[in-house]
Amino acid sequence: MHIRRSLLAIASVGLIFPLAALSGAAQAPTAATEVPMQRCDRLPVVILQVDKEEKRFLVDTAATSFLNAKSFIGGHAKEVQIHSWNETTILHASDISIGELSLGSHVIRNVELPAIDLTAISKACGGQLDGILGVDLLEQLEVTIDLERSVARLSVAPRNFSELTLIAEMEKAIVFCSTAFNNADAERLAACFDPEFALSSPRGELHGRDQAVNYFQQYFSLTPRAHLSMKMSDQRAVGELVWSLYDYTIETPSKHTSGRGMMLCRKSENRWHILSMHESPIVTAVIPKP
Repeated sequence: MHIRRSLLAIASVGLIFPLAALSGAAQAPTAATEVPMQRCDRLPVVILQVDKEEKRFLVDTAATSFLNAKSFIGGHAKEVQIHSWNETTILHASDISIGELSLGSHVIRNVELPAIDLTAISKACGGQLDGILGVDLLEQLEVTIDLERSVARLSVAPRNFSELTLIAEMEKAIVFCSTAFNNADAERLAACFDPEFALSSPRGELHGRDQAVNYFQQYFSLTPRAHLSMKMSDQRAVGELVWSLYDYTIETPSKHTSGRGMMLCRKSENRWHILSMHESPIVTAVIPKP
């Protein structure tokens, strides 16, 4: 189907007000833990624990994350898109699976990152680099960078029982929706979307429940079935709304797509519905035919 390219005011009254409320909530004071950064020449570096081993990562808030192929062995080669602040570069890289990655007390699990040769950058700054810590992992780890004080700040937002309960309910609903997609169940998937649903991505926009279901049905005729995986993070609840970041992968017989996005869910009539999604693919790889 054709997705409209014009940028509309996503839910005018229905979405702008909730986002304003969340913005106000985000300004409330939060505690934070600071992790000192190192330097490689003038470049900021942090020490991450990668599967229980210390690794030196260059911090680049204008790029996506990737690994040094000299530091990580294995994975399967494929064509990937490396995003920086002003361009996207297509490279051949290995795809490395990491069981656990942490900075301080903040941990993310089951991470897949492309690995390329960073020897030139290591030589230029005069020190070993095991990877690039980009904006995608900074978001997942809930880290902000203070270059003036040379620290990585780990945010700690207080949660109350009511907020945690709402978030748990919403996450359970998203599992239901992912299962409906993976089972090619259009009726159950339709029940996941709010009538005012809006999706925004580099491919265009969707508006309304019917457009959403029609769009996602393109995956339902594939053999073997397409498989969707979603991982939620950094959830915030305000009233009957929950805002969340998410990472996703879609596996089809011909293509692997992964990316990240922001989702807003609304509870109505004792059910959770997805009100909006704003997503950005990070890596799209074409699977070669046997």
